[in-house]
Amino acid sequence: MSGKIMIVDAVATNRIVLKVKLSAAHFEVSQASSGKDALEMARLARPDLIVVGAALPDMGCIDLIAALRTAPGTAVVPIVALLPHDNTQGRVDALRAGADDVISHPIHERIMLARMRGLMRQHHALQDMRLNAGSEHTSAFGESQVAFDRPGRITLLGAHLADAMALRTRLRRACRHQITALRASGPVTQSAGDPAADVFVLLIPNAAGIPATNDLGHELMAELRAAPEARHSRIVARVPAGCQTLAASLLDMGANDVIVGDVDLDEWRLRMTRQIQRKQAIDQLRTRLHDGLRAAMIDPLTGLYNRRFAMPFLREQITVRAPGAKDFAVMVADLDHFKQINDHHGHATGDRVLCHVADLLGSGVREGDLVARIGGEEFLIIMPGADGDEARRTADRLCRRIAATAIMPKGEAGPVHVTVSIGVAMGKGGQSQDMAASNLDALLDQADRALYRAKGRGRNNVTISARPAA
Repeated sequence: MSGKIMIVDAVATNRIVLKVKLSAAHFEVSQASSGKDALEMARLARPDLIVVGAALPDMGCIDLIAALRTAPGTAVVPIVALLPHDNTQGRVDALRAGADDVISHPIHERIMLARMRGLMRQHHALQDMRLNAGSEHTSAFGESQVAFDRPGRITLLGAHLADAMALRTRLRRACRHQITALRASGPVTQSAGDPAADVFVLLIPNAAGIPATNDLGHELMAELRAAPEARHSRIVARVPAGCQTLAASLLDMGANDVIVGDVDLDEWRLRMTRQIQRKQAIDQLRTRLHDGLRAAMIDPLTGLYNRRFAMPFLREQITVRAPGAKDFAVMVADLDHFKQINDHHGHATGDRVLCHVADLLGSGVREGDLVARIGGEEFLIIMPGADGDEARRTADRLCRRIAATAIMPKGEAGPVHVTVSIGVAMGKGGQSQDMAASNLDALLDQADRALYRAKGRGRNNVTISARPAA
């Protein structure tokens, strides 16, 4: 099955005809004949999309849409309003109540299925994002009118610039979003470095006949979809009246909405605001995902990478089989007498010392080297392509830099000095995947042993392992 769709309509014939069309398209279809039944069925069956007809015995179409939008189980489920006649006020009322799209009789089957496929595709993608963002955020994407109601950026792209300018003049009277008009064949931002639009509106004009219009629409849509600046933006296409086949094709190509012909200014405003709200909500989820990934590999105190990130990086150095793969160096650096700093000056000062040392280590290695905090006061440094001499020079320089720098904690009478001891081991790339784990452990063990020898020699010095590992 392609997904679960619930049809709500009091007229049995309407439900049966629509069910036949949707079942033929491999959707799993359920039916409800009243608003009360629909709310209960939606709670139990959890459909992926709900189609609400106008004829209901216990409540109006608009009332049911509003009720579905406030119910916890259906707040984010796509809703399509099915109107008996195509009229501007009915579409505007349904969109204002929270419908994602509006379809009117007589139904153009191809565009109806394309709209439903598009809505369900977006719904499933968002469900995945919510799950990945964490269970505490799964209900945060209600896409409510209140939660995401900040002004957005709209870019109108016209094959003829005059069309884009005319629509911009109209929209500026109706909404508070920032609106830009550009030629569709040029760059999609006014200048390099400008933020991308939340919504791109692609205005496809009448060409010399339907086939030429279709070709132009496909070409413009493909170019916009390929633009890096439009990667996370919403795309709305306006096509000439009578071009339903093109509209369906653009929806299947990834357009988030398609307007056929011209529509009332209120409908333009509602559709644009709805797309911007979706974009803002998706951006919020993406930020949470990014923060979660960052938290998984970044040490929160020092901002360095953590062990979870460092170990796969080290494994990659061991197993890389690039031609002419070079040796690499692994260093384990440990602060000397760090417990005394915590005991005498407090943990706040200890944290400040750790951050200071982390900054010195991070700024004291080459671009492409990795510095990670892998324990309380222990750091790992990986230097791809470094030989023993370069590793020794780098380690000596880091020891001198840290020893020469004083840290002035808040509230202390004098500065705090700290030193580090460093153990170095040399590794070699091109090892087999099967041996990677044991090679990695052996390499870290040799670096640790070198560190212990550095500690035993009085600290604040560097020792290199006598033999290569890995």
